Amino acid sequence: MKPIAVCAVLAGALLAAPALADTPPKRAAGLWETATITNAGRSGARECVDARTDRLVRQATSGLTCRNDDFKRTADGWSAGAKCSSGGMSTDTLVTVTGDFETFARARAVTEMTGLSGDGGTRSFSTTIEARRIGDCEPGQTPGDIILPNGQIIHVEGAGR
Repeated sequence: MKPIAVCAVLAGALLAAPALADTPPKRAAGLWETATITNAGRSGARECVDARTDRLVRQATSGLTCRNDDFKRTADGWSAGAKCSSGGMSTDTLVTVTGDFETFARARAVTEMTGLSGDGGTRSFSTTIEARRIGDCEPGQTPGDIILPNGQIIHVEGAGR
């Protein structure tokens, strides 16, 4: 399975997300085309979602497990952050979420890591998930399904079932 498929399954399977005080809205129900852009490249998929199975914010916040800032409303959308440290290494992550959530949504996480062994510098990593609604879910699709570019459908356990 391609790395993006593994990431999509793992991110979708996460059952717990950080506490979100002012949570961004869920995307409108339907079929969404998503592009995930990271330092390593770009990948895409389609997702059949409803309010119960929308994972956009969860995917962007899945790594926020340390001292978290709850989502706060900003002029352009929402933002949250987390600071973590362990064994001389520290990370600082900022997540921003924007869009109208009816036709478009974007979640972006930027992480800066310092104190990596053998490397005294700072490394930055970013992940952006852009999603555009392309219509209703197709016949046979269930909310929570991820449709890969090759047509393979991943049924995320517990989502929409």
